[in-house]
Amino acid sequence: MLPELTFCTWDGDPAEHFRWIDWNRLTYNADMVAREVGVTRVQFIEADRSQQFRLDEAQKLEDLTAAIALQLGVAVEDARLWSPGIVLDYRDFERMEANLFACYQALGGVGERITAGRFKRIVAATLFPDHWSGSPPSMLLDVPMAHTDAELVAFVPHTATVEQRIAEMEARLVMSSVSDRVMRVTATGVAPRVQIPIRIALDGMDMIENITLSSSGWSGDGPWTQTITLTESPEHVLVGMAAGMTQAQTKAFAEAGIHASAVNGQTVTVRAVFAKPTVDLPIGIYYATGSVV
Repeated sequence: MLPELTFCTWDGDPAEHFRWIDWNRLTYNADMVAREVGVTRVQFIEADRSQQFRLDEAQKLEDLTAAIALQLGVAVEDARLWSPGIVLDYRDFERMEANLFACYQALGGVGERITAGRFKRIVAATLFPDHWSGSPPSMLLDVPMAHTDAELVAFVPHTATVEQRIAEMEARLVMSSVSDRVMRVTATGVAPRVQIPIRIALDGMDMIENITLSSSGWSGDGPWTQTITLTESPEHVLVGMAAGMTQAQTKAFAEAGIHASAVNGQTVTVRAVFAKPTVDLPIGIYYATGSVV
């Protein structure tokens, strides 16, 4: 599965700084795209601050990108032949990013390029039903920002259908770290028979608001919905139980199958798929106003 990858734009702004982190991001991207295309992969060094740009590594990246583009039939800007004395500037970084991004898009890669110096902290992935294997069923995901010391939160987005939400709840999904940039998702319940979209957030959500769902505020005949208003407009939202809930409230929350089902500006629709709660429910709304910082 091709993960959501981050590509930057370079325009020569004096505030731009190409770092070793950018080099590792580019070479990781090239490796993922090469794997997907079936082009022979290249072993790149994991750069540190002392190796943020090396001529031999740059040539390997240029050559690999050209091979990928040829295999895909994608037109890209001609690569440079790197040797001592060649002047390096932002246009080289822009060419490398643009060429590789064109190949990524040809493979169906999602997302847009972001401004250099910024970071994508929430990425998308999909759990495909034919990728589960083993007992209990599990699958591996490539997650570029996942490192063994990183704090990650995985959740199903508000755009998921009722069928996907039910499959998620029945699966009782658990995510764990395997190695740098690789996560394992395990279904401790029933393996989903539909694809499930997920989002993975580095360091979790940055906003939280506590709101009470009124027992009389639900509408519909099942599933049931209720709208709430936040102080800001979220891009990603997660509904959880609030601290201090009683045993009856916790039981009602779990039995109802509550989650966010729509976002419109500051308005969030909360849906209960299994049962209509008959008690007021204090909940926590965890959200992020954007995926890029």
